[in-house]
Amino acid sequence: MTWSPEVWSSQEFLDDLREWISPHVGEVRSLERVKDRPWAAVWRVDAAAGVHYVKQNCPAQQQEARVLSVLSRVAPEHVVAPVAVDVRRDLTLTADQGRVLRDLPEHDRWAELLRDAMLLSRASASHLDELALTTIDPAEAREYVERARDGWRIPDEFREGVDAALTSAGDAGEELASLGLPLALNHNDLHDANVFAPEGRLRFFDFGDSVASSPLAALRIPLEGYARRLGTDVADARVRAAADAALEVWSDLAPMSQLRASLPAAWRIAALGRAESWHRILSTVPERFVEEDYHGADADWLAEAAV
Repeated sequence: MTWSPEVWSSQEFLDDLREWISPHVGEVRSLERVKDRPWAAVWRVDAAAGVHYVKQNCPAQQQEARVLSVLSRVAPEHVVAPVAVDVRRDLTLTADQGRVLRDLPEHDRWAELLRDAMLLSRASASHLDELALTTIDPAEAREYVERARDGWRIPDEFREGVDAALTSAGDAGEELASLGLPLALNHNDLHDANVFAPEGRLRFFDFGDSVASSPLAALRIPLEGYARRLGTDVADARVRAAADAALEVWSDLAPMSQLRASLPAAWRIAALGRAESWHRILSTVPERFVEEDYHGADADWLAEAAV
């Protein structure tokens, strides 16, 4: 039977959710759906032990509980600590962390965000077998695009770009692979609304989109987001300084000059990561539940690897 996000509104699901939550936080007074996307749902839990949040992803993205469980053990200082996880059902329960970094007044912690994300990524590199993430190896980028081109539904308007990505992503992957950096966690949706700062320390969450790839691929989304916030582009000295804070985490493995020069290549591999997560979503969620703007988003990102 085809999965549907309507399951999250069923009384049976909500009753099961309450039953799972209550042993960890006491009596559940209320459940309020505060994130309502076809691919992920989050409920605010008012319970005897205080406010908590519980999350589940659509089936093809159901890896977050496993990822958070591993990361909370190997790099607890960098992630939101789970109160409970159910890896089989991809349920995560966390205590209220307050406001996300984006909502804090006048925050300018992008360099710290990027550095800490790379420290988390580096800590993950020796645990990829436990994380069990989809791997997008830069050295095999051309093969990834080729498989996707031949196996995914590619709308006509993206066909030329996807064909071009065979060469551009392949070349970019070879360049990144030549740096000698390990494959590691790529959050794949890293921005300042996916990190909290309780007691001043940055802690990451929302790992449903994650893949294993070149760690530098994780920098595209936050650096472009920081540039937009400043009303500039990624060549701006402030954005470059934030990028350097991230690159320095890997500077014992490759010279900073080479790491900086590899960022355009990392942009293309980042596009493959975004294509992968969108393909997982679109292959699971029935089209009628997905906004029209997102139809073909996987192919669109695949073509973006040619830009």
